[in-house]
Amino acid sequence: MIKQDMFTHKLVAMVERQAKTNRDIFDIHFFLKNNWPINEEIIKNRTNLTTKQFFKKCINLLAEKNNKNILSGIGELLNAKQKAWTKENLLKDTIFLLKLRLQNLE
Repeated sequence: MIKQDMFTHKLVAMVERQAKTNRDIFDIHFFLKNNWPINEEIIKNRTNLTTKQFFKKCINLLAEKNNKNILSGIGELLNAKQKAWTKENLLKDTIFLLKLRLQNLE
């Protein structure tokens, strides 16, 4: 699978799964941090939303989450330093990077 399709499907999966998204958030943070492209056609076809609308939905979804169980499903894959960073920063950094990407769409 090419980068933009992989990233885009992961974004949509995060929104669709809602309850179990910690691994998705971790992966999405990686894709955003490394400036992976997205496939806007996949977003449109899978969600019936524009890319801007979809990114706003992602931001709102993450803004509603808390760090209480952020390590659930991924903690066993991380070392102590990564766990500490994830608990403190993953959500807020991912939201920040999504907002940056949204600004670039406008």
